[in-house]
Amino acid sequence: MKPSFASASALAAGPVVAGASVLETRESLLRGIGADADAVAEIRARQAVLEAEAVVLLAAAARKAHWLAGLEGGSLEHARRSLVAEIATTLRLPEATAAQRIDEAEALEEFLPHTLDALARGAISYQHAQAVVRQARTLPEAARGEFDVAATAKAETQTPSQLATHARAVRERMHPESIDVRHREAREERAVWVEKERDGMATVVCHLPAVAAFAIDDTLDQLGRALRSPDETRTHAQLRADGLVELLLHRDGDTSARARGITANIVVTVPALSLLGRSDEGGELRGYGPIPLETARRLAAGAPSFLRILTDPVTGQRLSVGRDRYKVPADLRAAVVLDDETCRFPGCARRADRCDVDHTTDWAHGGETSLDNLAALCRRHHTVKHQTGWEVKAGEARALHWTSPSGARHTTRPPDHSPPAPQPRAHQRPRSPGGPIHLPDAPPF
Repeated sequence: MKPSFASASALAAGPVVAGASVLETRESLLRGIGADADAVAEIRARQAVLEAEAVVLLAAAARKAHWLAGLEGGSLEHARRSLVAEIATTLRLPEATAAQRIDEAEALEEFLPHTLDALARGAISYQHAQAVVRQARTLPEAARGEFDVAATAKAETQTPSQLATHARAVRERMHPESIDVRHREAREERAVWVEKERDGMATVVCHLPAVAAFAIDDTLDQLGRALRSPDETRTHAQLRADGLVELLLHRDGDTSARARGITANIVVTVPALSLLGRSDEGGELRGYGPIPLETARRLAAGAPSFLRILTDPVTGQRLSVGRDRYKVPADLRAAVVLDDETCRFPGCARRADRCDVDHTTDWAHGGETSLDNLAALCRRHHTVKHQTGWEVKAGEARALHWTSPSGARHTTRPPDHSPPAPQPRAHQRPRSPGGPIHLPDAPPF
């Protein structure tokens, strides 16, 4: 049996006596590791209790938003959007995450009392609760109570992934509709999206019917094996990834995407001096960030067209002149999109080229069609601005000052486009001379 939390922590914190035998030191280290693990488990249990409190508060906020919509005779959809925006900006979360947390809170409080109770006792983590909610939300309300009991029967001894597998099996048994009907509905949620990664990389995520997903996986596996050769230096994983690129972009053959009139559209900003070989400043891929100069030059060399944007050489601010009319001309829209990069609502990361260009001060109220009075707003937040209690005012340097219906204030600004300051080269530290490494008599804790 492991020592209690308090005694184990004291033991782990104490030094090992110098000169102790290897066996004694080993046992002391193992007791310390056990104490650390117990301490983390207790912290996680306290976190679960706090998560349960947050669930109750989020569900209460959702009820208040619904009551407010009824009190004012407004749209329930608009009230919900405003609530999501309020929670997202307050917690500094993406709106999709905030909406998910609100949905989960409502489900836990209304339909899953056993799961919520286990969370409130610290017996399961929030990840466990999410696994149950994910399966329960697609069940008819009448079946959720029985599902709640069956799904959480072993939750306290399972990992979140184990519970997810168990809950999915329970759901399949309890669902009154056939798998055929449910699959036809689930297919409507198929989607593909991109997640940004570091070092010039990104991850493409595909949510597809299982048969199609596994068929794609098998195709890539076969292609990877077919590409193997004695001279091939790429790993199997790299061959699969490269095979996917070739299949989707069809760089060779008569079935190419270009032959079918389908081409990929990307926007890369490259300083003119870099293209001329007089600067080593890299390029910028819109919606992602910095990319290697070599890649930027290669893309520029094959680009079918260019959009020239003049910028201040010191501040990097894009220069544009507004037009005194309501309709935004193409060159001014391009300046707004390139300057904003994303939707200008707090926390929104939707690409600006997929957003509306909105007059911050309405045209009908004297607002000008100028760079200073225009901003990219995705359709969702464009609606929030005009149909809910959110207010926005323009500030200096195209800052937007937002005020939520509850009075919370947030400010968004365009990304800093000033050229990066040159970084001094790091001096390499001299390497230590070779020789044996001497361990201390006691472990360093």
